[in-house]
Amino acid sequence: MKSVKELKQTVKLRLRYSWGENAAVFFLTAGGISAAMLIWAMIIDYMRMDGITAVPKSFIGISDGGAIAVTVIIAVLFIFVSEPFRYGVKWYRLQQIRGNSVHARSIFSCYGSWKRAGQIFKLNLCLFVRRLYFTLPLAAMLVLGLYLVRTIQTAGSGAAYAAAAAAVLLTGGVICAAAAFNCRFAAAEYLFALDPDASVKDIIEKSVRIAKGKTDYLTETVLSSAKWLPFCVLIFPAVFVFPYMRMMYTAAVNEMIVSYENDAGSGEDAEKPDRDGKRVTVVAE
Repeated sequence: MKSVKELKQTVKLRLRYSWGENAAVFFLTAGGISAAMLIWAMIIDYMRMDGITAVPKSFIGISDGGAIAVTVIIAVLFIFVSEPFRYGVKWYRLQQIRGNSVHARSIFSCYGSWKRAGQIFKLNLCLFVRRLYFTLPLAAMLVLGLYLVRTIQTAGSGAAYAAAAAAVLLTGGVICAAAAFNCRFAAAEYLFALDPDASVKDIIEKSVRIAKGKTDYLTETVLSSAKWLPFCVLIFPAVFVFPYMRMMYTAAVNEMIVSYENDAGSGEDAEKPDRDGKRVTVVAE
């Protein structure tokens, strides 16, 4: 596989030919999120003025069922609308990394088929469930740990500082463990973009095989581009940083996929035992 340095060179080269499209994706994404937040704020403000909810503007409590319902509905609608776009962007970036020039309108290709949209949400649901059974116990452990930390803080200043440090370490450990586990599914969405007719089960299982032993490679790639994130506090650099980071991530996943396919292809002509235990040569058709 290519080194991180080589990936950077590839990404910079491909961005020269697709910078406008990647910038447009950034603005469409930011605009969509901003529009959803604006709609949410307008509905919540209307509910407050109409007396449906009496919760102050700065806070929404668990008991505020109306505001929570609005939040959940807008979030679900946003995901429903944006997911086909997100998968189209993944396919577009993957083609750019592979050196294939494709039209920018391909980003919206998933909107043209209800079947494709259904497959997208089915894959997302399966990935969510598989991630949940690992992250849910970690989240429970984190909540319990933070509760214990809060309890310890009442014992005194010295114990409070120790408890705060423990909370930071616990939170960091949970995040790192979840991120390492989720690397197993890093290639799943890209595999779907390459072969949307494949079954969800096959896509996920193949993604797990592809990521085996390559977690460090993916992590190194992400960290090498994440160093530019602090500049995003100035807002404008985000237009350059986020497309670059996403292209770097796509390039790393593409290398993992290509490496796996090359390794699998090299074994197609390997000798395999027949039913009688004899060695025979199997040649791929």
